[in-house]
Amino acid sequence: MLLDQISGVAPSWVDRLTLETLAASEAPAIRRHLGRLEEFDRYSRFFSAMSDENIDRYVERLDWGRMIAVGLYQDDDLIGIAELGWEKDGYPDIAEMAVTVDSAYRHRGIAGWLVKEVVERGRKAGVRRMEACWISGNDSIAKIMRGFGAQVWLNGSHWSGIAELD
Repeated sequence: MLLDQISGVAPSWVDRLTLETLAASEAPAIRRHLGRLEEFDRYSRFFSAMSDENIDRYVERLDWGRMIAVGLYQDDDLIGIAELGWEKDGYPDIAEMAVTVDSAYRHRGIAGWLVKEVVERGRKAGVRRMEACWISGNDSIAKIMRGFGAQVWLNGSHWSGIAELD
């Protein structure tokens, strides 16, 4: 089953999980997922205070031609997202990674598993380097990046990491 690989235990809710490659049509689900994040989690993800209106604007501006995203659904609720996004149209060699998981599902390895899934798709699209930034205390992102062999360093008030994906 899906999360047997992640946690070694298959709770009953695992049978209701579906991994999807996300597209623009999932914008309402993405908006609901990001809207459920607490204030600190929003800051951790966006490096800024994010109101519901700002989240709406963020989702409206997602450029699906310059990103790949995967999402984990429990029934019809999107409970986690991992994204790789790049700056240049058609040139995804270097991509920035972001990941969020609903608070009720954290500390089960879901974030790391979602990143592994999006990286697999990213490699097929030509992504060769993954970058990420995170605030101190977000040890999950540091662990995920180190799992990909990333160089990690303190960069002013936040941490940065770069992982070669070849």
